[in-house]
Amino acid sequence: MTDLSQLLGADKRAPLVDDLAGFAEATVAKQSGLTGTAIKAAVAAAKKVDGDIVSKGINRMLPDVLGDLQPHWKAFSEDDSATDFGDFLATRSSQVGDSLMAIADRNAESITVAPLAKAYNGLRSKAAKIIEPEIPELGRILQKHMS
Repeated sequence: MTDLSQLLGADKRAPLVDDLAGFAEATVAKQSGLTGTAIKAAVAAAKKVDGDIVSKGINRMLPDVLGDLQPHWKAFSEDDSATDFGDFLATRSSQVGDSLMAIADRNAESITVAPLAKAYNGLRSKAAKIIEPEIPELGRILQKHMS
């Protein structure tokens, strides 16, 4: 198997971003309780600013995400018993979650719309708990596009 950076090519990037945006939207939609309500409101507010904000954010962060996941992909590729990148990442969900949150934090520093920055900062502490259970599906989406 090859390097995850191949997903940044013109022929693979757009379909991957579309799948990841759908995945992000579905993840937000299934949130419940006070945190879920706050997340849904924050995403709705962000979409009022820019209807494509989810796809644009994913597209902007994709090189960093793929770069951070590359060592995991390499280990997965070298493990003859591993067949599902999502299951493989699940065993490393804390480390992968921390990495994804660090990428999100770096990108959040460049948010210029004050209400969006406030929403991100207010929900940041809860985000890792939401992201970690979703890491296996992220891995499966990446593996699908690597095929």
